Amino acid sequence: MENEWSARRLIRGGRIRWTWACCVALLIAAGCDSSFQTKSGEKDTLLAQVNGEPITRQDVRAHYKSRWEQEIEGKAEKSISRVLLDQLVERRLLLQRFRETGEYVSEGKVKRFVEFIRRQYGDQDLNTIMKEQGIDEKSWLKTMRETLEIEHLLEREVYSKLKVSNSEIEDYYNLNKEKFRVGRRLRVRQIVVSSAKMASRLRKLLLEGKSFAALAQEHSIGPESSVGGDLGYFQQGELPENIENVVETLKLGEVSRVVRSPAGFHLLEVSERRLPFQKTLASVKENIKKRLLADKGRERLESWLGELKRNAKIRYYLENLENVVSG
Repeated sequence: MENEWSARRLIRGGRIRWTWACCVALLIAAGCDSSFQTKSGEKDTLLAQVNGEPITRQDVRAHYKSRWEQEIEGKAEKSISRVLLDQLVERRLLLQRFRETGEYVSEGKVKRFVEFIRRQYGDQDLNTIMKEQGIDEKSWLKTMRETLEIEHLLEREVYSKLKVSNSEIEDYYNLNKEKFRVGRRLRVRQIVVSSAKMASRLRKLLLEGKSFAALAQEHSIGPESSVGGDLGYFQQGELPENIENVVETLKLGEVSRVVRSPAGFHLLEVSERRLPFQKTLASVKENIKKRLLADKGRERLESWLGELKRNAKIRYYLENLENVVSG
């Protein structure tokens, strides 16, 4: 099982392939050993059976280790174990459903997916991680294949059936116009240095007519120094309060007084002001469509999974759930 939860950790940093990843993150948990056979005297390790296929204490422990700590921190152990168990039940149902369809994921697709993951780490880094964590390559490849199988299933039976009409997009826009209103924006440049003395010297040069961009490139320690200190556009409330209070009072091209912050000593300039405006429907149509598809995707996935569960034979052994995570 260690191999399997480690495999999940390896792909955590890779791409999330599903549009509705936030809804189906549970589906790419570490692969579980569905070939486990209950032996005499081992019944106490069973936590559930899904159409006859077991889910064991070891499976839940592996899944627990594959989760982000912040997702489960502070929750009661019993509730954590039940949540993880329910996720594994859903995952097992999906894999079973995929097998029922008679479809398959080609070796070429699996190979391309694996190659993509390897590129994220570099072959050497990935091989090192696998070796250090004792990951069995065969189990890892099985997990990769199952991830693609679930993706294929969801695309065919859930997401490919979703549609959003132009009237739905228009209605959403008209009911949420305030979300598409852009406030007054200021384009700000800065020079930030480590000492007040240097900042004062640079301010004097600026007042004498030296180029703000040139001095930023030469002296600023800020990450935007390479683009002449250009920080881009800001709406009200997006800058630190002490910085915003200063730039709000500046005329275009005017150099500020020296402003101190935890990052250093700043000189600021407003190079452009843009008036507030309302984004047009045409400019936000695709974003609205994606949002509505995501909402419909969540609803359809929940409904579809519910139907799978109702038609399945699921048996729980909750008496064995105690101390699964810490035991």
